[in-house]
Amino acid sequence: MPLFMDFHKLDSDAITEEDMYKAHLRDIAIQNKHGLVYKKYYLNLNHKTAFCLMEGPNKKACIESHKEAHGVGACNIIEVSPEHEFIPYMGKGDQNEKDLALTLSGEVDSGFRTILLVDFLALTKPSDNITTEIRDTIEQKKGNLVKIPNKKVMASFINASDAVKCSMEIALYFEALGGNVPFSIALATGQPVDEHSTDLFEETKKKVRVMSRLGFELGICMDSNTELSAIKTNDSSQLDTAGITTIDHATYAEMQKLDAVLMKNLNDSSFNADALSKQLGLSKTQAYRKISALFGIPPKRLLSELRLLDAAKALTISGKTVSEVAYDSGFNSPTYFTRVFRNRFDILPSKMNKSGFGQ
Repeated sequence: MPLFMDFHKLDSDAITEEDMYKAHLRDIAIQNKHGLVYKKYYLNLNHKTAFCLMEGPNKKACIESHKEAHGVGACNIIEVSPEHEFIPYMGKGDQNEKDLALTLSGEVDSGFRTILLVDFLALTKPSDNITTEIRDTIEQKKGNLVKIPNKKVMASFINASDAVKCSMEIALYFEALGGNVPFSIALATGQPVDEHSTDLFEETKKKVRVMSRLGFELGICMDSNTELSAIKTNDSSQLDTAGITTIDHATYAEMQKLDAVLMKNLNDSSFNADALSKQLGLSKTQAYRKISALFGIPPKRLLSELRLLDAAKALTISGKTVSEVAYDSGFNSPTYFTRVFRNRFDILPSKMNKSGFGQ
């Protein structure tokens, strides 16, 4: 049968584990009537959230069962793939005699996870060797690898501090390569299902993708949820986060808006720093100040960097000529593109195109 996961927002601060178990028993009492099998439930009393995992014939049966058992449905229910979503993101875990989800270490599983996304550009080394090293580090730091349809590497961590330590070790590995492998590492922590999601960890995955796309100037960046979770689960005196940029909620909202504008216009050669400022609803001075404060470079330089990265990736995965890639990436002159590409990466784009690096 299909696998479903729901989300409940607990309204009362007085709810206990015993209260949740009694609610779970009400679900079990009528599960056969609706053709369901309630597997286990995840509980986070601090965030007042609960997530139930169940097998059933369809989403409608899950909704009707909850209404009958509790008089009201779940805040949201989504279908999840056991092999491609649930196990990679949530892990196998365990449960106690009351079906409360437990981590492999025996602690109550809150359902929250820290998602790590690593993106890099292999200029002079085969990317497969780098990917293998990253994957090995993730597994050593208790992360679960998640398959995604591109050259990036994604993983899920139960413990945010493990994810932070893993990101720092991966960054050190990149630095040991001599600085010729541009990279971005993004970390975000969130819940598996929220009120509007249709996909497991939908909002958290969106967040790491935005931070990753814009994060090559930052190296490692994490959201404030990850920082707080890491501090709670680790002795803060032993968790060195130097070199990691923390993105608070307000800053992420600005990054999200910036990312949307850039994704729409980056490949348009007429789109410049002035147009970027206008579409962000900022004056030139405001855009310069905000972008420089976050990324350490002005808007014009950020545009150039992102276009060069976009072009470099295209050269490693497409069969297009250097001129085609230059125009596709927002450069209106292949000659100018070749010059700035060589100045930035110390390699001719034609050499990179023929090398097969990144394949």
